[in-house]
Amino acid sequence: MVDVVGYSVEDNSDIETSIINAAKKHFKDGNYDAALKLYLGLLKTSASSKLYLDVGICFYKKGDFDSAIEYLTQSSQLDITNSLAFSYLGNSYFRKLDANKAIENWAIARSISPKDEFVCLNLAIAYFAKNMIYESILYYDKYLKYAQNKDTNQYKSIQKNINEQFRNANDLFIIGKNYLSKNEKNLALTYYLQAIKKYPIINEYSLAVADLYFEGRDYSNALHYYTYAFRNNSEVRNIYLKMAKCYESLNDYRLAYCFYNRYLKYIISVQDEYLLMLRKISNIKKFVDDSAVDITLELAKQHYKNNEYYEALTEYENLIILDSELKLDYIDDINKLKGFINAEDVITKNYLAKGNDLLVRGEIKGANKYFTEVMHLANPKSNEYKLAKSKLVNVK
Repeated sequence: MVDVVGYSVEDNSDIETSIINAAKKHFKDGNYDAALKLYLGLLKTSASSKLYLDVGICFYKKGDFDSAIEYLTQSSQLDITNSLAFSYLGNSYFRKLDANKAIENWAIARSISPKDEFVCLNLAIAYFAKNMIYESILYYDKYLKYAQNKDTNQYKSIQKNINEQFRNANDLFIIGKNYLSKNEKNLALTYYLQAIKKYPIINEYSLAVADLYFEGRDYSNALHYYTYAFRNNSEVRNIYLKMAKCYESLNDYRLAYCFYNRYLKYIISVQDEYLLMLRKISNIKKFVDDSAVDITLELAKQHYKNNEYYEALTEYENLIILDSELKLDYIDDINKLKGFINAEDVITKNYLAKGNDLLVRGEIKGANKYFTEVMHLANPKSNEYKLAKSKLVNVK
């Protein structure tokens, strides 16, 4: 018995612990019905994200995916950082042949735990099933990066295929560059397109193709490849300008207006160009239909539903460009999508801050741990990676 402010209450913690341990043993032995009975009994007196998770996983193992989704959803609502709940939700939806909901939940799981190799692999497989090859190869790459055991047949097979595709793509791209140096643009374009088909996630390939189409005034095809070229590309200034010009040439004033506005921030210190651009934007705005906001919001939602997260993010950002007063309404959607697209980014910034704080306090080993983790998560070409590496140099 435990006395609390004059009242006597039963301390059942030992009983609950013994029940949980028994349930875990049943689960380990594959006796999911027995484990489920014990977990459900505990839910009558107490509830936690972990307990709902355990129940959900039991239902999943039994093949009852509807019940699994019900309890896993409860788990995720009680703890929005419970990446395992979202991971199993993705698994359950995929088993029900709902690839869209599966990918959405796996994307949430990865935004919480970017290094989850199995989530990365699941995303790669699901995107491939949807014929979204860019995203599929992107997540195969991440799986290869984060896999703990690199000696499995599965890992070696995927690594071999991805490396072979990259080598073939790079060879094709080099041939294309050689033709371009001889001003044989049609042949260059042919090889560039083959390179993209083999390995579409290299922004340089897409940009080369887009520029050739742009020069040939094929603005529709140019836009198709520019949309790939500006993904995670730090050199977006000129891409935004060319995309804006393409949209303007195609009389898509909604997107021309949005992309000229994106370009505007890069020339704020160049007064003459800035003023000229402001006038152009003002003129284009006259042609932007009153329904532009509604159209943009509908497109953003549709892209999200179809797991087209790059496109969804672009349209949500366009929404705010069109009407800045909507920022508070949709900033959470934007941040969520940024977490889907670059889950590592938020975490590396957080780890850098923690590492710096520990370094200031003289806790060198702790700081070293965070800086090392940043270098594992971040792109080697990113500022975060370079900063973490410079900090490690100073750690003795």
